[in-house]
Amino acid sequence: MAIIMRKGLFYSPLLNNEQGVNKLEKLYQSGVQSLKHKLSSFFPYPVETELTGFFFLPFSWLIQNLEHTPTAEIGFHSRVTGDLKGELYLCFSRETAMELVSMEMKRNRTIHKHFQNKVDESFLSELTNILIHTFWHSLHEELTTRWWLTPPVMIQNLLKSIQLASKIYSFDRRVLLAEISAYRPNFKMELIFIPAGGSLNHFLAKLEDHMAQAETEGNPS
Repeated sequence: MAIIMRKGLFYSPLLNNEQGVNKLEKLYQSGVQSLKHKLSSFFPYPVETELTGFFFLPFSWLIQNLEHTPTAEIGFHSRVTGDLKGELYLCFSRETAMELVSMEMKRNRTIHKHFQNKVDESFLSELTNILIHTFWHSLHEELTTRWWLTPPVMIQNLLKSIQLASKIYSFDRRVLLAEISAYRPNFKMELIFIPAGGSLNHFLAKLEDHMAQAETEGNPS
């Protein structure tokens, strides 16, 4: 009996579009720069951020990574709809969460298993909402796209949420993981995007055409 393999989203179309992926990484770098300016205006002193990782991982690898890293302790989820569809997660460790709260409070906070009050959770939700929309807006500035983000919602069990997503989206597809690091204070966040259908392939093709046209117009022969 023949075995039918379900074709993952990224298997051949995306792997053959290396230029589109490289251009998307440049947009992510621009997004991280926007985050740096936003964070520096949000806190009492400058916060330097950098894109320290940009990976397309098989869904199974992502879940294995989350099982063994503290970065996934705190997470926020937002759904992307429109021309680009999927699930967006911003996650970080509990230490990073309390570092952000301490920066806002301008004093050190003892790290507890759970937040001391709802004010801390509210602050993190507000900050996450600003970060995600600042980052996503930088992509929209480069290439106007019809997409919408739902307000980020705090996820108590990020790993379980993504495991459930793997039952909705094909387990053999790849997901985009961006690692964003900050220095002085030192902390790390991960931005995870799980694309739906072929929307990311279409977006990458449109992005490649747009940036190629911009380069041609900027360098007329």
